[in-house]
Amino acid sequence: MSSSELTALNKHIIRFLMLIFRLIPFPFIHKVGEVGGVLAYHLIKRRYNIGISNLRIAFPDKSDKELKRILLSCWQNIGKGVLETLKYCTLSPEQKRKQVVIIGKNHLDLAMSKQKGVIALSAHFGCFPVLCQRLAVEGYPVAIIYRKMHNKLLAPLVPVLQRQAGIEPIQDLPRHRCVASSLRWLKRGGILFLQIDQNPSKKAGVPIDFFGKKVPTFRGPVIFAMRTGAEIVPMFILREKDNRHKIIIHEPYKLKLTGNKKEDISLNLENLSKIIEGYIRRYPEHWWWIHRRFRKAL
Repeated sequence: MSSSELTALNKHIIRFLMLIFRLIPFPFIHKVGEVGGVLAYHLIKRRYNIGISNLRIAFPDKSDKELKRILLSCWQNIGKGVLETLKYCTLSPEQKRKQVVIIGKNHLDLAMSKQKGVIALSAHFGCFPVLCQRLAVEGYPVAIIYRKMHNKLLAPLVPVLQRQAGIEPIQDLPRHRCVASSLRWLKRGGILFLQIDQNPSKKAGVPIDFFGKKVPTFRGPVIFAMRTGAEIVPMFILREKDNRHKIIIHEPYKLKLTGNKKEDISLNLENLSKIIEGYIRRYPEHWWWIHRRFRKAL
């Protein structure tokens, strides 16, 4: 298959997806997502084992019954979130505003007013693609660092769909290009959405405490903030009982600087990681337990 044919096929796939999801109502999407989550929970044994192992590390005092409940809810939220992300691409700005409310927008506006860019600190928590879409609706210039999918047919669709939703995609590899693009985006005054809850490469990671384990953590938010003067603004998205969403934006995090760069990076990453851990402890069903976060634990 030639590259032009592949591009044409991708366009047809996107048009078909948008047509289908424009017609499907939210209740149906949520039901299908829940069923898909239940199937994934039972059928993808490797991810089940990873999830239960992670939960036992994070919550050693909880019963296996409770851990399994959390993992099942996690899968159901992922299932609903994947479909919701596509559905949101078909909504009008006003419809998106009704589905997702923002709390703490004033914190983001204050950070943006300094015109040095904003680092949106978050995690694989809740329906984070919808968080980015919702910010774009308000007119914020949002970029997200993404990892290319292995599937050759679907991989090209991700950046196209992101751009259609008003989000600028920045691929994580090659690393030097990703860093350069991220810095340019911040220097233009944009919002760079960063998630620091997965294992980075050896060069990009610093061992930080996470649920009592030292795990390599992406140092990008602190490095970028030091180099550009951009504010770090923690933000998370929560699913409500009626399957609408709520975005919570916190006050900008104040970097602790002592003059010792290595120690400053570790100290600030530790503090940022604790913010994420706090949300996971309060809303464990929202986090993606199926990733091998503790694989490189020291």
